[in-house]
Amino acid sequence: MSTSVGLYGASGASTILSKAIGDITERQTQVSWEASEGTISETIAGLDDNTESALSLSPRISEISSLSSNITVAQSRLSLTSSAYSSMASLAQNLAAAALSMESTEGSSGSAVDANATTASADLSTLGGILNTSDENGYIFSGINSTEKTVTDPDGLATSNLATKINSIVSGLTSSNAETILSEATDAAADNSDSLTVFSASLSVPAEDAGSMGVSIVTGIDGQTTQIGAVATQGSQKTSDSTGSPVRDLIRDMMIMSSMKGMSSSTPGFTEIASQLQKSLTKTANSLIDAGTSTGVLQDQLTSKQSNLTNVQNLLESQMDTMVGANMAEAATQASDLKTQLEASFTLISDMKDMTLANYI
Repeated sequence: MSTSVGLYGASGASTILSKAIGDITERQTQVSWEASEGTISETIAGLDDNTESALSLSPRISEISSLSSNITVAQSRLSLTSSAYSSMASLAQNLAAAALSMESTEGSSGSAVDANATTASADLSTLGGILNTSDENGYIFSGINSTEKTVTDPDGLATSNLATKINSIVSGLTSSNAETILSEATDAAADNSDSLTVFSASLSVPAEDAGSMGVSIVTGIDGQTTQIGAVATQGSQKTSDSTGSPVRDLIRDMMIMSSMKGMSSSTPGFTEIASQLQKSLTKTANSLIDAGTSTGVLQDQLTSKQSNLTNVQNLLESQMDTMVGANMAEAATQASDLKTQLEASFTLISDMKDMTLANYI
């Protein structure tokens, strides 16, 4: 009898084998996923008893990763800020040395004073460029208004209305009014009116108010923020010899020195104003060094915080991996076994198609 089992046994053995093949194929797909992706499920919903824990850990890991990224961006800005403070401090120190030399016989000659005045004028442009340092997020000394230039015309500081005003003040120097000259120049440098300020409108505020305009980023799991943005005009309350802002004081002193062109030791009040300048520039240099040091301390604090965040993230990821991670060695073994079972099943089906009822019996 030549009738094959394929006709009589289709609802029996073939059905059972087909279902087995389907089960093996499904499991093979799962094992392939585990072997290629390293997780036991394509979705969190497929983690069974670990679903709730995984749902809790996943957003925490994402949050910590985001905080770490924030700190990386902050460190880049703080590095630029630290470098800028260092450069400004160097400018102040060099001019302080020049002011000190002008109190000597050699340094108070007309040619020496003119050379220092020219240097101070050129340094104003350099300072303007430093204050307009920017990164991918904007101008680093403009605070929360980082899209606005810190100094509106950095190359024109030496010829600005403020420079002209201070030049006029210095031209009135006498043998007895050096302190008054400095005080009047301070008033002009601290003036926030559109006609005199060299800063953007948003930064043209009293020094004690500017500090609140610094950029802050979230660096703590509890939403804690850290101010990373310096503001050019920030500082303390204005006095007769200081605008309250080291940056503004530096601009003022540069403009005073550049206004001394044509003077010498024979100019009434020359030695006194040179002495005032030397003291002011030394104080300003120290303030800028302190600001740079504070920036470095903040960088160290953020480095430590980022390290702690990394440790926590690694711990949470390890817990997540324990719940969702696949056993790669086991997955590889299962994949091989399933492949063998699947091949055997197809071979059996193929053989059954050629078996007669007599063979089957």
